[in-house]
Amino acid sequence: MPDFTTTIQAAYRELCIQVHGAGVALRTRAAEQRGQTAAEYMGILLVVAVIIAGLITADVDGAISRAANTMVDKIAGGKENR
Repeated sequence: MPDFTTTIQAAYRELCIQVHGAGVALRTRAAEQRGQTAAEYMGILLVVAVIIAGLITADVDGAISRAANTMVDKIAGGKENR
């Protein structure tokens, strides 16, 4: 009849084996090339989305629109404020 310490040691040993196997499987999966292109495209889309969100929150589109309207008004009206 095994005692409590032996039972705990056996359970711990089995847990270590399982964790090691999971680590090896994860490392092998991460090294595979399959699916890398999709992940790279998603990364690029994320960067573009962050840039667009930054431009929108900084009101860059409004500043460009106001500057273009000012230039059109100057050209069309012949008025130039210096």
